[in-house]
Amino acid sequence: MKNIFIKQIFVLSLMAISVVANSQDAMLKYNFVKGKTYVLNTQLNNNIVQTMGGQEMKMESGINSTSEFLVENVDEKGNATILVSLKDASVASKIPAMGRDTTMKFNDLNEQTRVVITSAGKNISSASVSAGNVSMMLGSVEKFTKFIQLPEKSVKVGEKWSDKLVDSIKSSPQSPVNLVITTDFEFSFVGTEVVDGVELTKISFTGALQINGSGNQMGMDLFVEGNGKSEGVLYFNPKSSLVVKTDTNTEMDMNIAVSGQQNMTMPMNQSMKTITTLVEK
Repeated sequence: MKNIFIKQIFVLSLMAISVVANSQDAMLKYNFVKGKTYVLNTQLNNNIVQTMGGQEMKMESGINSTSEFLVENVDEKGNATILVSLKDASVASKIPAMGRDTTMKFNDLNEQTRVVITSAGKNISSASVSAGNVSMMLGSVEKFTKFIQLPEKSVKVGEKWSDKLVDSIKSSPQSPVNLVITTDFEFSFVGTEVVDGVELTKISFTGALQINGSGNQMGMDLFVEGNGKSEGVLYFNPKSSLVVKTDTNTEMDMNIAVSGQQNMTMPMNQSMKTITTLVEK
């Protein structure tokens, strides 16, 4: 039974990175440039505590990935067609109770998805170009194509805006559960900060999460429900008009219920830290 839910934990772990305030307004919208390529690095560290059959099981996992974003076209409305290629990934896990400590590395990948994004960061469409086993294991390469939603207007220090993200994850061989994760974000323009010699716009955010899912495996019905919260900061480069860094902390509490040959409810807590950086190639 434990082995069945180890894969489920991997998928659930992906559901998912000194300030000087001034009075200057900031125009917050993406300005994609046709022909340019950007490199996105993602680091995710996850601590999980799950109770199964009255026994507590702890797990640590980490994912590092590198993706490239090639801007293929930008139309008159500013909508960008971007080819996203997952290039490298590594997945590490440590489960002390099972004496398991593993690391899997995947290099020289080229698993691609083509997305169309508005200048505000809204995903218009997404289509797999060359899906592979690694992107499926990581919960779909689409996880690496999410853009922070921007207000697409000038904002002042202290001004807030909100966004609602509904993310659906279909069941797969790695996870038998169809999941829906709804996040209500609130963003706030903090001011400016010099990072590595570059003056960037700093934005703080919080997010309330709701998680629901159901599925079937080996004749057993599975149900997932839970909630959580995210908070963090992101940095917007006004010269390139791109979000160049995010730093996010997420806490989730969930229950996985099983009915069928066996009946049980498994509480699970996850604490995640995600850092992303985006640079021009």
